[in-house]
Amino acid sequence: MNKLNYDVILFDLDGTLTDSIDGIINAVCFACQKLGIRIPNKEELLEFIGPPMTQSFTSHFGLEGDILNKAIDYYHNYYSEKGWKENRIINGIVPMLEELKNKGKIMALSTNKPDYYAKQIMDLFDMSKYMDFIGGSSYELDRMVKWKVIQYTLDSLNIKDKSRAIMVGDRHYDVEGAKTVGIETIGVTFGYGTREELKKAGALVVVDTPNELCELF
Repeated sequence: MNKLNYDVILFDLDGTLTDSIDGIINAVCFACQKLGIRIPNKEELLEFIGPPMTQSFTSHFGLEGDILNKAIDYYHNYYSEKGWKENRIINGIVPMLEELKNKGKIMALSTNKPDYYAKQIMDLFDMSKYMDFIGGSSYELDRMVKWKVIQYTLDSLNIKDKSRAIMVGDRHYDVEGAKTVGIETIGVTFGYGTREELKKAGALVVVDTPNELCELF
């Protein structure tokens, strides 16, 4: 494929920069145990990675109202203490970020993870220094779906010309959110989604390693 001519790159976090599965799954299981409801199987648990937690608890368990709020509170009780630390940086990510920074790219995080967790995790792995902005979700500001986070990130970077920007993510939520805003997506298979999922959602291109991603630019 020809080199991509984008100077603004937005990155998802879970499954794109870090392997966050342990912390998320442990927090979901903790919430289920506290509520006395069934523990999802492995396939179901993977579906909790990507969309907002309120959406996941509702779609998988039919929770709403006070019981949904309790589930979210239990989830955050675990995640705020232990879960956010149960991340591992994906192999090859730091060299990729360094190279893209050296190429003069404007880079930002655009994740459905709440702002404060996103910043904590990026600082934990000393990756904040590569980002021109860290964009996360916010319940209080009605920024809980991917397209709103992406739009918020572009606005915060003052990017008026969307043809300059591209999203990088590992799930169909990233592709669909970017498409809603009007930008393309590079799908990555080193996260939690498959090549088939990403292509079906409409990813411009799909890569298998951080190095391949870097070489696109």
